[in-house]
Amino acid sequence: MEKKQAYLITAYKDFAAVYELASFLSEKDKVFIHVDKKSREIGGKEIEKLNALKNCKAVSRYSVSWGGYDHIKAFLELMKIAVKDGEVSYLHFLTGEDFPLISPLRLHERFIEDEHIYLSYIEERDFNDAVKKRYYYYNLFQNKNVKNPILWQLQNLTVHLQKVMGIRRKKLGEFHKIYKGLVYISMPVQAAGDILSYVKAHPEYEKAMYRCQIPEEFFFHTLLLNESFYQGKWKHLIVNKELRYMDWERGDGGSPVYLEDGDYEALASGDFCFARKFHGKGTEELKNKIIENLW
Repeated sequence: MEKKQAYLITAYKDFAAVYELASFLSEKDKVFIHVDKKSREIGGKEIEKLNALKNCKAVSRYSVSWGGYDHIKAFLELMKIAVKDGEVSYLHFLTGEDFPLISPLRLHERFIEDEHIYLSYIEERDFNDAVKKRYYYYNLFQNKNVKNPILWQLQNLTVHLQKVMGIRRKKLGEFHKIYKGLVYISMPVQAAGDILSYVKAHPEYEKAMYRCQIPEEFFFHTLLLNESFYQGKWKHLIVNKELRYMDWERGDGGSPVYLEDGDYEALASGDFCFARKFHGKGTEELKNKIIENLW
């Protein structure tokens, strides 16, 4: 049986870009997509088109809000599909606004036998106060778009009240060592299976994470980097490296900037496998240049 990778993609807009990405990646490997239930651009007909692609499966189960727990649930759903698929040996977490910087064939060859987990992370000792606040204090507006100015202020008010009352969490589930990083990870399917098994056996972990602010930045990292998670079997295989190019300096503070043709040299000169974010016709020229010169 030929081994395959699985690309786990969460998407909510720009169907043309999502379809293009899935078309490229599904030629050699498998693509599993979760579409935000509240998406106005990717509906039933579009999901049918995605499912008509070979090696592609698209579902729509959760309404995903920025910083909400349902983004984790969407990835867990895709992980279950991948783990049950007997051909899959390696996973990549992506968004519908990502694009590969090397060809799908080279991606397949590079990772199909890889046992490492690639994720960027920082330890709690390096967290700034804003990051510490996200898990010290309970988030009462989970799965709400806290980028809304009113909700943002209400959330800050509830945090202030918790400080006054002396409420502060010291752990998440059983873990006292907390780690943070971006949710876009690459890992062997066996690691995904261990995560799913742990979450099923320890509902208290999900319960604790549910009340974090932006829990996706803690969820997978805290599990994989703790020695008590399956006796630390994955920790020595973790590479603290970001495989995805992103430009946060020009972003809005909460998201990286949309890339454009002038970013090509930065993409070409780095050791990256993917890049984000791409959107609409404004990035067609950049994508074409990537295909022609980097693939």
